[in-house]
Amino acid sequence: MVAARTQPALTNRAMRRLWVTAVCMGIALVACVDSVEIRPDRIRLAEDLPPIMDVRALRFTPDVSMVVGMFSFARQNVDDVALVLRDDGNGRVAGVDPGGRTWLVLHYAESGSGGWTIQVENVSGEDLQGIGFSLPCQADDIFWGGGEQYNFVDLRGQSVDIWTQEQGVGRSENGTPPFGDLTDTYYPVPWLAQPRQGWGLLIDSPAYSRLDVCDTQPGEVAIDVWDPNPTLRLFGEADGDAETGPLRLTEVLTRYTGRTPQLPPDWAWQGVWLGAQGGTTAVTERLQTALDAQIPVSAVWVQDWVGARNFGGDNFGVKYRWVHDQGWYPGLKETIADFAAQGVRFLGYFNPFVVPDYDDHYPEAVSNGYLVETADGDPYLFTIITFDGGLLDVFNDEAASWFQRYARAAAELGMRGWMADFGEWVPFDAHVAAGEGARWHNLYPERWHQLNRQVLEAAWPDGDFVLLTRSGFTHEARVAQIVWAGDQEASWDPGDGIPTVVTAGLTAGFSGIPLFTHDIAGFSGGPSDRELFQRWVELGAFSPFMRTHDGLRKHENHRFDSDEATLVHFRTMARLHQVMSTYFRELADESLASGLPLIRHTAMVDPEWPEAWQADHQWMLGDDVVFVPVVAPGVDRVDAWLPKGDWIEVFGSGQESGRQVVPTPAPIGKPALWVRAGVHAHLVEQLRAIVEAESAP
Repeated sequence: MVAARTQPALTNRAMRRLWVTAVCMGIALVACVDSVEIRPDRIRLAEDLPPIMDVRALRFTPDVSMVVGMFSFARQNVDDVALVLRDDGNGRVAGVDPGGRTWLVLHYAESGSGGWTIQVENVSGEDLQGIGFSLPCQADDIFWGGGEQYNFVDLRGQSVDIWTQEQGVGRSENGTPPFGDLTDTYYPVPWLAQPRQGWGLLIDSPAYSRLDVCDTQPGEVAIDVWDPNPTLRLFGEADGDAETGPLRLTEVLTRYTGRTPQLPPDWAWQGVWLGAQGGTTAVTERLQTALDAQIPVSAVWVQDWVGARNFGGDNFGVKYRWVHDQGWYPGLKETIADFAAQGVRFLGYFNPFVVPDYDDHYPEAVSNGYLVETADGDPYLFTIITFDGGLLDVFNDEAASWFQRYARAAAELGMRGWMADFGEWVPFDAHVAAGEGARWHNLYPERWHQLNRQVLEAAWPDGDFVLLTRSGFTHEARVAQIVWAGDQEASWDPGDGIPTVVTAGLTAGFSGIPLFTHDIAGFSGGPSDRELFQRWVELGAFSPFMRTHDGLRKHENHRFDSDEATLVHFRTMARLHQVMSTYFRELADESLASGLPLIRHTAMVDPEWPEAWQADHQWMLGDDVVFVPVVAPGVDRVDAWLPKGDWIEVFGSGQESGRQVVPTPAPIGKPALWVRAGVHAHLVEQLRAIVEAESAP
């Protein structure tokens, strides 16, 4: 829980007034209006907020290309205009060129809770492509944000494209499609914060933006927004509230961007979601193997209910369509009912692609104009993996209703939810019913997920369903339920393997994504072996939701029943997860009101401990549990960074005070887990009892 806060002697607003008075007395070339400082090269709205500097009007020709859902951005014919800021009074600042011509007007206003807005208006009469500005970057600054990131918590030294896209397969620095760059992400958020100083900036625009975080110029954060009329939202101290750390920033951010409207049902937390494919017989046999082994299974996730498709080589994929394959899954409604009688829900799969290879949807979609189109009004087709296809225009109401008819049919079969995959592929130069792809691309995920959620809410008005998604943007939390980390390599690779899941969980939480999960044990690459699988299972056991995926190399990847040792280990971890589910639910209840994530960076719990900011390798589960996963082969000992307080080692005998780094044994089957002393004693007892029982001869 967030600690109670005390009222300071002076409110932060009063402190700002004192600061403004001091700044504005006798300093030449400074205009001061209330708490705002305006200089020719900057505007600063409050002492606890950074100045907006070096404002530019952007003029250029966009050069954007897409390959397999990954985008490259460049500017051609660049003719930017550097602007000088001039106070126009009444909350207006003019951006003028050296000749005195006004290009932009910045309308600023206080927005409550220590926040401010700057509404940028293009008054030039020209078709500007956007605006640019910069923020200062000091030597010891840490920058969080950019949405869900996989390789960096601190973005310092990185440049991030704020554009939902495939994050790549086998990512590397400066990678080209299909090998992603290290900052590509399915779920970007135009959000940049300095959490140690207690401020954050949200670019409130659906357009593409780029955050150059002390990369090109070490002394500045350079930001370009391809929108000439964006709104900038700055969050800082709340009046009367002395706390400005990362927890507070997350609360303030999610108060504006939105919070998960409804929690998943109890069963979603309590058991494994077992990935299973291959037709009715194969799925039934796999489920029975798990149940016979007394593994707590709450759902089977069957992505190939629509049919199987080879994705090249030995890669096992699914048909991209929205109807069930009656040859692959005959009597599916009866099968789903049989599973439900055993307490196991059936989950399916949808994506928004429409492919010419199948007559189920494509002819009707083309004849009715239901697809995303080119500038000439033709279906916009592109390569998807090993075949071509188009994309459902979710902004076309008739097309949306058309898709929802198929989704309702899945719910009528008895499905309690599904993965609503993809959402990142609208080309920059495409056209949708709402307008140009450049403007609506980043909003596609939210609308796609909304269509799916509407069907599930109508089918199960009691909320007894799950919706699993990966893509998103600023306000995605208003419709999303559970976000998974997307496609990782089934490997130890730090660029795209299991280590990236740890980073994704941390960065997702700070960007307003509270409910997080991932694929055990990866999707592409591989094949996985026993050690990788078991370590990924341990990571899944201490994630809010525990779910497996066969991966592309379904027939070669290690799985839960590959051998007896793996089966026993999987059962143990599934039971540990079942015990943890009560704690996760408590955190989730808090999240509904606060927007705080279940998975937290150590610095969110103890921001005053300098070393906490370096703990990018571990998860805080709420404020009271430290979990340090093993994400490298041959490792059986890790360092646990314990924040303030006293701590108990769950699977060992350690008892330590906080604010120190403690080497902790982490053999397979006994991951490094610490719980705050004096709380959750019953949780510790239950976790220990399970491991001891499974270890007994």
